Amino acid sequence: MSPVILDRLTNDLRERYSAATTTISREMVFSYTALIFIFVLAFLVRILAMLRPYEIILAANDPFSQLRAAQYIETNGLEAFFSWVDPQTWYPEGRYWGQSQYIGTPLSAVILHQLFLLLGLHVPLEFVAYIQPPLFGALTCVAIYFLGKELGNKKVGLLSALFLSISAGHLQRTIAGFFDNEALGILFLVLTLYFYAKALRTGSASMAIWAGICLGVLSGSWGASTYVFNLLALHAFILILMRKDSDRLLLAYGGSVVIGSFIMTLIPRNGPASILSTDGLIPLGVLGLLVLVSLLRIISSLYDLTDLKGQIKSYYPLIGLGIVIGIALFLLSGVATNLSSKFITVILPFFRDETPILKSVSEHQLVSWAGFFRNNGVLLFLLPLAMYYLYEKPTERNLLLLIFGFTSIYFAGSMVRLALILAPAAALLAAKAIDQTLLPFVLTFQERFALSRRKTRLIQPMSNEHTAIAFSFIGLFLLFSVLNATQAAFDSTQAPSILTIVPGSGGQSLIIGNDWQEAIGWLDYHSTVNDVTASWWDYGYWISGNSNVTILVDNATINSTKIGNVGCMLVLDPRQSLKIAKLYDVTYIALLVSDGYGTFGLDSDLGKVPWFVRIGEQRGNIFQIDQDDYLEFDSRGQYITGYVDKFYDSVFWALFTAGVTEEAYTSRITQYSPIVDNAPPARGFSPEYAEYANYYELAYKTTHDWIYIYKILWDVIPPGAIAP
Repeated sequence: MSPVILDRLTNDLRERYSAATTTISREMVFSYTALIFIFVLAFLVRILAMLRPYEIILAANDPFSQLRAAQYIETNGLEAFFSWVDPQTWYPEGRYWGQSQYIGTPLSAVILHQLFLLLGLHVPLEFVAYIQPPLFGALTCVAIYFLGKELGNKKVGLLSALFLSISAGHLQRTIAGFFDNEALGILFLVLTLYFYAKALRTGSASMAIWAGICLGVLSGSWGASTYVFNLLALHAFILILMRKDSDRLLLAYGGSVVIGSFIMTLIPRNGPASILSTDGLIPLGVLGLLVLVSLLRIISSLYDLTDLKGQIKSYYPLIGLGIVIGIALFLLSGVATNLSSKFITVILPFFRDETPILKSVSEHQLVSWAGFFRNNGVLLFLLPLAMYYLYEKPTERNLLLLIFGFTSIYFAGSMVRLALILAPAAALLAAKAIDQTLLPFVLTFQERFALSRRKTRLIQPMSNEHTAIAFSFIGLFLLFSVLNATQAAFDSTQAPSILTIVPGSGGQSLIIGNDWQEAIGWLDYHSTVNDVTASWWDYGYWISGNSNVTILVDNATINSTKIGNVGCMLVLDPRQSLKIAKLYDVTYIALLVSDGYGTFGLDSDLGKVPWFVRIGEQRGNIFQIDQDDYLEFDSRGQYITGYVDKFYDSVFWALFTAGVTEEAYTSRITQYSPIVDNAPPARGFSPEYAEYANYYELAYKTTHDWIYIYKILWDVIPPGAIAP
């Protein structure tokens, strides 16, 4: 090779290397070191549940369904999952899993599991499912750093990441074992907002595409994607009203919504119908409006439309009326589906009283002020201050954070489980408030103020001592957030709900019971695929996720009519109850008795009877029941936790108290202050239905008398014993 050519190549490489070399600043080293520390902190706090003195087990109900889906995907593939009809769930129709399950969480667990195996870590899929929520929760803290940096600066990003890492509201759904949609959903919510905000600032098409992809993944992972779609729509609409629309907004919003909607239609759980729902059409409608406004802006730049605008103004009322009529006709045409009942009750929570199947779920209740404080700690008091700062300077990105904050606060108050949406918003707002509040003190300390002589005189009393006091006060203020997070982390080490907390001797000490696993194991061993087990829908995922037992209903609430009929079957008299059981081929009935007949309130099926009745009254279609025949109300029409008349002739009450002596029953009632006030003694079936005691056999009861499993003896039941 010629020395000249070699010299040129060497010089070229030297120049390229020199151009690629960057100076690593101390600020960058500090930022990323702090971010690594926050990631580790977030992960460790969320795996504290592994320190529990009992077996590693999934928390709550839904994770068992997610794990079952993940197991099927790993064994049979994603394509088979989309066409999987499970005949042992929601008997006799079966459950169409591909059309009723969000795939993000189970699919991500399968991908993680395969990655672990590739790295030589041979851990079971169940363990991957157990640690996935802490991993995604910690990654969300990293993602919110970049979002905070985009919406503010590096300080806002780091503070946001720190606050989210110890947020009780975020921690409660990302602890080890809480293998559900929220951990992955919040991660992609934050990523969507980050790429959207960056596309809005830079006008980058690639950022808009990434925002759309993240929004599409979110739509396949969590139902709260509806909130994100409409959050972006509200942001774009407000910018249009404020005449802050731009080509960057059209690119960022259009790319996000179009790509996100397209991916959403490809997911069987959503399908094309998802964008034809009323809440799905809103983002597309705002996109159409944004395109129209952009076209008008382009035309106005090319032609003088002053006279035309003046003429059009006089027709604004007619144009507005025409738009309203057009929207109304479109909705009435039936092309667009109505808002889902769950979405309506989030926006208008008082409608939840009209939907008992939603109201019966504890995580769908309104949030108390105590709950707000428990989820957010003292950060709650910084939110109004942050909103003031954002309102004072309404830039595009400040408006995005302001709208995110307002809407998340409203929805978090509307439904307990949506506290998770408020968690990242609260972290961002609190970080913004602290950054803006401490900024004058920082500038004073660094002597970087460039003010007029008058303003300089005003700030002269602000010394370094004042700066130290301000920082100390904020530090002390935030210490309470750490204490609140510590309590939340401690709470995560408590027993998951599938494990029963059973009173020991004398009712004083508490021990952990495996009654549900014991009952499910017995059913799995003794029942066949033709034996149908009926229970209240709360326990469906536990039973189906841990056995091959055939069940009527589960927590997916796919068929509310069938849930209503199960409620009726439990509270009706034996003649009518047996008719419903016969229609569904029921062999076994599982009851959560709780060894005290109301000892722990809603921890027993006795406390859930009002929901049996209300859902049965509204949804059941075999027999009509009236809650006034079962529940006791005061003079104002309020339920007062008592039961009357027909309830004491119900199959539920007879099976619930079967074999219990009046002395034992009264002792338990007195000792534990139960739900039932002035309840009659345990009596089994009433004299009118005494013969029916021969048709139900107590096939099994768990070690701590917590769960009873009854078998219906169809062979000995005469035809006349069943209602026509």
